[in-house]
Amino acid sequence: MAVAVKNTPETRSASALATLPVVSLAGVVYILGSLGIVCGLIPTLWWWGWEALRLGESAFVGPVLLGLVMMAAFIGFLILGTRLLGPQTPHGARAGIFVGLVGVLVLAMIACWLGWKIENWVYAGALGGNWTVGVGLSAAVGLGLLVLGLWLFTRPGTQAFLVRFEDQGWFQAAAYKPGQGLRVRRGTMLGLLLIVGAGIYTLNAHNSLRKGSPDWRVSIPFTDRVVVENLDVLPAEIRAGLPQANAEEKVVVDRYQLLQVERAAGYPENWVRVTDPGSSDLKEGQVLPRPEFDSKKTKLKEEFPDAIMPEGKTPPAAQGVELASAMTLLPGVAYTVPLLLLALALWLSWRVVNFPAFADFLIATEAELNKVSWSTRRRLVQDTIVVLITVVLMAGYLFFMDQAWRLILSSRPIGVLQIQQKSDTNVSPEQKRW
Repeated sequence: MAVAVKNTPETRSASALATLPVVSLAGVVYILGSLGIVCGLIPTLWWWGWEALRLGESAFVGPVLLGLVMMAAFIGFLILGTRLLGPQTPHGARAGIFVGLVGVLVLAMIACWLGWKIENWVYAGALGGNWTVGVGLSAAVGLGLLVLGLWLFTRPGTQAFLVRFEDQGWFQAAAYKPGQGLRVRRGTMLGLLLIVGAGIYTLNAHNSLRKGSPDWRVSIPFTDRVVVENLDVLPAEIRAGLPQANAEEKVVVDRYQLLQVERAAGYPENWVRVTDPGSSDLKEGQVLPRPEFDSKKTKLKEEFPDAIMPEGKTPPAAQGVELASAMTLLPGVAYTVPLLLLALALWLSWRVVNFPAFADFLIATEAELNKVSWSTRRRLVQDTIVVLITVVLMAGYLFFMDQAWRLILSSRPIGVLQIQQKSDTNVSPEQKRW
């Protein structure tokens, strides 16, 4: 007797490289690499080629063409990344990529902030003033934050949150009940876009995005330098430990190197700048060590008791503009922020009107509006005339009745309504009739 046997389909275990955390982190790396190419490599190569071809300086053509090339490259990377995800992407990967990008940005900002704190501590003398120890500690803090972020990202609770987050539909372009409530949905989107557009116009009208740096950049700790601008007041011992000045008589030196040079010479605490040479052979503005200044002053006082003693004060330290290597997070803030706000408004307005709960409300609203019986123009004019005439007649009738009852009730035979006359305003209450 033949027996039917049901064959169980063969199931393949998911590869370790196809899990949600791995795919999400790969997407984060891909996006960061794409942004590095679009915002870093392409502009560098563009201006290098522009100068190599000697196309001259242009305040319009060069930046506009560069913007078009960057936009085309960004769209190309976006299309390639969408295709790389494919249909076999683990559920929640899109939300994981978004959360991963935000997490990397937050961790980078925290690491830079802590790195600057550590550098300031080292610069102030903490950790023995050892620059190498400060760099190692900052790197350890950054690595610890990265490990902590990866550990949190791979937790089962985080993966469940990413799945729920993606199920809300924020990372999908599918419409919810696309054939219903179209007019109310479009009106809602238009209202949201008008609000965002008004905000963008206000930012541009007040030049709020042009007041600071043209790019959003994050300074990297332990990379700052000082452009020394007061070389004329520094002694020769200090200038000898600094690099050679450029054509503008400015020295660009590492901040920590400048500190080491000043500490080695005891400058400026143990130095004096002559403000009044008095009877000595010193020159006004001369900078010399304090022991030498005190020795000359003492010797002059011993030889010539009536001589005018030189006077001096502590000289200023090396001063100048501080520079630091920075990482550009957003170039051209005045242009990219409005574009990003507009793109974000378009996407959010689309997703809001396709959010199931809100979309059902909009659909029900349009259905109720469709039940309204709208009057014709002629009927509306007639009803308006009737309402206006009725209001005028009622106002006239109420005015007539008010005046009639006023006369009747204030008449002498009845007298229940007493109306105060203007002449009674200056009469005392005891002298009034009522």
